[in-house]
Amino acid sequence: MLWEVAKVTWKKIFRTNTISVIVVAAFLLYCLYLIFVTRSPEEGAKNMGALFAFLAVLLSGGLVFDEFESRQIDPFLSRVRISCLFWGKLLGLFLLIFMAYVVVGLAALAGLAINGELSSVVYLLRLLGRGLVQAIYFSAAGFFLAGRFRGVINFAAIMVIEVFSLYFSEKYFEMLRYIASGGLDKFQWKTAAWLLVAPVWARPVAWQMALLLAGAAGFILWAFWLFRSRARKKNLVLAGPDEGRVRLRVSGLKMTYTEGFLRRRGKEALRGVDFSIKPGKLTGFLGPNGAGKTTTLRIILEFLKPQAGRVEYFPAKEAGVRRKKPKIGYLQEMASLYPFLTVRETFYFVARNEGLNRKQASGLAVSLAEKLKLEEHLDRAIKNLSKGTVQKVAFGVATLGQPEFLVFDEPYTGLDPLIMYEIRNLVLELKEKGSTIFLSSHLLPEVEKVCDEVILINKGRIVCAGEIEKLKTAWRLYQAVKQNPAVAERVNTLLQTDVGDKSLGYFTSLELEPLLRDERVAAALKEVPTPDVEKIFLDSVMNS
Repeated sequence: MLWEVAKVTWKKIFRTNTISVIVVAAFLLYCLYLIFVTRSPEEGAKNMGALFAFLAVLLSGGLVFDEFESRQIDPFLSRVRISCLFWGKLLGLFLLIFMAYVVVGLAALAGLAINGELSSVVYLLRLLGRGLVQAIYFSAAGFFLAGRFRGVINFAAIMVIEVFSLYFSEKYFEMLRYIASGGLDKFQWKTAAWLLVAPVWARPVAWQMALLLAGAAGFILWAFWLFRSRARKKNLVLAGPDEGRVRLRVSGLKMTYTEGFLRRRGKEALRGVDFSIKPGKLTGFLGPNGAGKTTTLRIILEFLKPQAGRVEYFPAKEAGVRRKKPKIGYLQEMASLYPFLTVRETFYFVARNEGLNRKQASGLAVSLAEKLKLEEHLDRAIKNLSKGTVQKVAFGVATLGQPEFLVFDEPYTGLDPLIMYEIRNLVLELKEKGSTIFLSSHLLPEVEKVCDEVILINKGRIVCAGEIEKLKTAWRLYQAVKQNPAVAERVNTLLQTDVGDKSLGYFTSLELEPLLRDERVAAALKEVPTPDVEKIFLDSVMNS
């Protein structure tokens, strides 16, 4: 899978970082010009030193921070191993840089042979070796900064650091005179510190090359730690099989977003959320804007870290319990896939992650496109597709490989009726196959058509939850108790508690069968019309 991620990284660099690629390619052509036109292979190799290493940082711009910021990487974080994504990106970047040195190196050797100067081969290789080490160091630093800054700001940051370090080292330490006297060749802590800040001073000396490689390793490990901590918060606890009763259990989730310059003000998004999802069921997650739906989903997917609470996943017996993470498919509210990939390339990438060989992955990409009616879009870039078409592609990414658990966040948002109808049928097909689906949506009629159970959330708290038919019965009982004192008195007697001030959530948590067998309660319920999910939702939100 590392190789597939590396290839996706190349596609991103060449299809989106066009100006950076042109600048680096122009410099390589200049080096080849020096080698073959001016017949100066040593000059061509020398230019592949600090200057090319510095320009190579441009290639890493936008590889990390931009993908997290735009959430393009989110659908893949729940499917692809974090280590594969990180090391694959780094591998793709370093291979490009290494191939540039191979091309210039072979050209320089050919130039020496043409000029009859093969005695300079050792000197040439030392120049190229120094340049490659400097490029690795600069690129490692650039890749680390690419995880902190948008676009090519990582390049600008390194440029500012280098300019100031060169200026101050010469003005206050007379670095050029120090180098001329040979002081830089001997190891000193001061010299080592300056080389890490300004690697352009580096000479082809063993300890200096080792120092830069160690520094590069430090930047890479630091970048990996930051990447991993941002990609996965380790909220999900993989528990043992729960005898088919529960697939996911959420307990006591609390989340507060801090605001303001000093981060002292806070907005409570979740205030102790508890619910469970049964295996093989399609569970709807309803709530008004700002109720905490997306925050809850992102905590389940390990994209956010809650201040308190626990999320437990119970795999099916046949899935075993030895895997470190469950297989989860995720469909975003605003589908944000890699815009530079085509539909075919997107499906192929996910299929390869599922362990299919190249031929199988290619065939699956075509068959999935046919199933989703995307054949005519197979070789079109995601960025050129309509919103509804992108949503269908994202649906294919989420469901490819039959994940154990599917999370759909507002899958119908902004879709026209035809696309919505197609998505609904695909969801129902997954439901028939026994998939466990957690679906968040504002479209209440759609929820009622496809869901087995619903969970209602408002102001960061669960208002009520249960099977749709049970919720309707509980709502009717709740209305009967509020409207008819005699019914309230009878229910009080049956439950041996006062239900006059109880909420709808209380009634949905009751075992209703004993109450429904009572003739007076059953008669009262017949006078209350059966509500739809929208009515239950509106009453729950207004009264919570």
